[in-house]
Amino acid sequence: MGYDVLIKNGTLIDGTGSPPRSGNIGVCDGQIVAIGDIDGLATRFIDADGAIVAPGFIDPHTHYDAQICWDPLGTCSSYHGVTSVVMGNCGFTLAPCKQEDADLVFRNLERAEDLSRDAMLQGVDWSWETFPQYLDAVDNLPKGINYAGYIGHSALRTYTMGEHA
Repeated sequence: MGYDVLIKNGTLIDGTGSPPRSGNIGVCDGQIVAIGDIDGLATRFIDADGAIVAPGFIDPHTHYDAQICWDPLGTCSSYHGVTSVVMGNCGFTLAPCKQEDADLVFRNLERAEDLSRDAMLQGVDWSWETFPQYLDAVDNLPKGINYAGYIGHSALRTYTMGEHA
């Protein structure tokens, strides 16, 4: 079989709790298609001798809700091997929110998460009101990692109660 990428000679840790083992990984169209004692032709070979080859790591508690708009790599999570993050934690997110109330949501994030309001004003291109619309906007952004999101109770209260929230 031919692969787009063949990672050879790595120490495989599969995330199941099984002991590490030596092996190779075959990748086609961005998907792992074979693991173990495999060989074959490939467009690209990676020699992982002396390195750990493991699935990505999930960070279930991030505050990238605004940062994703200007930071496609998800720094510094991606720098530490994190491949998937969950945003909207602690009740803070950018949706649901009417564009005219965006500053209220920005102030929440500024106070609670120490995010720069000026950075959010400059970096967030507001194109949503509902939470599904926000998720669509996130889907359309360039990303170096995977994102999931909670609907934050602070944004939800602001959406329904305005400044009284």
